[in-house]
Order: sequence, then structure tokens, then C-alpha cells
Amino acid sequence: MQQLDLRVQKTHKALIEAFENLLHEKEFENISVTEICDAAMVRRPTFYKHFLDKYDFITFFIKHKMNEIFDFAIKNSNEEKDNFFIIVFEQLLDQFDNLLYLIFSIQMNANIIFELESVREYGKSMLGNRIKKGASDEELPIELSYKGQIIMGITIQSVFWYKEKRNQISREEIIELYTQTLEKFS
Repeated sequence: MQQLDLRVQKTHKALIEAFENLLHEKEFENISVTEICDAAMVRRPTFYKHFLDKYDFITFFIKHKMNEIFDFAIKNSNEEKDNFFIIVFEQLLDQFDNLLYLIFSIQMNANIIFELESVREYGKSMLGNRIKKGASDEELPIELSYKGQIIMGITIQSVFWYKEKRNQISREEIIELYTQTLEKFS
């Protein structure tokens, strides 16, 4: 990946931080480009120089957040096969609810008219790379592809389940349940 110009990096960083702060206050549907730009102290023409619209930006933002989560997991995982997924799971548990909704709203939503197919493909690619661990072939064998989809589904559903039940179960308990579930796929 080519290194972005420092000005572009600063613009992206400011927009990402501003958008994330706005997400603490309200849902994506209720955030305008003007609000993002004002909070980031970035002019609207600059925003539109980098992104087609707020839906193009949200795709960029979600990829950025997924990158952070996967990079952290890669850096902090050891040789244990499932350790990577546990670290991803822990990172997702730490995200706030509006952000989780965005990360996981891969399907079309009546209120959000955009397709996040590129985000889904990105996630599949990152997961596939981790599952095949350096195998040179482009296509995952069907069994590994299926396993990856199951792990992704379990991860997503476990995070949402925990968010609903967090007053009934501790963070440590859900991580242990998740770990035990992953062990059944070994």
C-alpha cells in the first residue's frame, strides 16, 4: 500500500476522530457531512475531494476500524490457532454500540441505503488470510471458507448477545464461553 501524503493522512485522521465522536452522540443516519466537517474542522470541498458522499466515507471508516482491530489481533496473537479470533472478539466487545452497528451492518437496511459489499469482501479477505496462514492459493478450500463464515457469525452474534446481556454476564465469562465455542471448531 502506498504511503498517503501527510495532509491526506491528517484529513482522514480528523474526519475519523470527528465521526467517531459524533457516533457517541447519535446514529449514522442522523449525522450529516456538514456535522462531520465542522467537528473535524475540514471544509466540505475537502471532504468531497476524498469521498463521494457520507456513504463512501462510512465504507472507508469501517474498513479503517476493521484494520485497527485486525492489526491489533495480528500483533498480539501468538502461535495458538484460535488466539487471533479471541483477540478480535475482545476488541469488538470494547467498541461502543453505534460503532458495532456500523461495523456489522453489512446487509442493506431500509434506513441506510448503501451496500457494504466491499467491507464484507475485505473482512472475508482478512479472515481468509488468517485461516489459511500464508497458503499461496487464492481461493480457500470450501471447508476453511465455511469455517471462516461460521466463526464470523459466532463472533458477531456473541458480541451482540453480550451487549444485550452484559448486566447478567461478565466480560470474562463471555470470553470464556466464546473460547469454548471456538475450541469445538478445532
